[in-house]
Amino acid sequence: MNAPGAAVGPEPPRKSRTADPRREVILNLGVNVVAPLAVFYGLRAAGVNQWLALTLAVLPPGIRAVLTVAVRRRIDALALFTLTILVLSVAASFLSGSARFLLAKDGWMTAVGGIWILATLPRTPFYFQAIRAFTGGATRDRAETAWRESPAFRHMLRVATAIWGVGLVLDAGVRFVLAYSLPIDKVPLISGLQYVVVFAALEVSSQVYLRRKGALVDMETEPEQETSK
Repeated sequence: MNAPGAAVGPEPPRKSRTADPRREVILNLGVNVVAPLAVFYGLRAAGVNQWLALTLAVLPPGIRAVLTVAVRRRIDALALFTLTILVLSVAASFLSGSARFLLAKDGWMTAVGGIWILATLPRTPFYFQAIRAFTGGATRDRAETAWRESPAFRHMLRVATAIWGVGLVLDAGVRFVLAYSLPIDKVPLISGLQYVVVFAALEVSSQVYLRRKGALVDMETEPEQETSK
């Protein structure tokens, strides 16, 4: 991830500028799953109606998106996408008065995310973008070299990207069905659990594919002595 634009002084080592994937996963789960569930069920326990509780439950991811833009001092595509979907969902829900429309926003976000991932296939696939974002040093250098010189490596990363894109689009379809068929109070919990299960399934399946093809790129930065060779 890029450092804030206002940062001054000498450039830190690449390792310090490399995002920690484990930290990102934990942060995403906390902001996108745990916090909204806590807000929704806390408000419902306090007697707040379903529509208002669902509306206020979108605040944690919305606040994070705003903070992302403020800290980085530039428009982040993912943050802008998140804010746009949240604002449109809440606005449409105001017009329709439908709590289920708010529940369906997760399906819309997942569908658009999956379609965007699939749209990266012709040029720089999502999986390669993730490798560049979450690695550094010799590991990222090897990945860059393999991407330029190995058609097989490029094919494998495109297949891994397709796994994520197709998986998210199918997940979105399930979310739409759940949003309009299950009791409203049960959907947020089921949707949160689905988020964890689908993420784990896609990560494991893509990693298994890459391991079998011999194209797994280590997601950890290489030791300093190796980077100095």
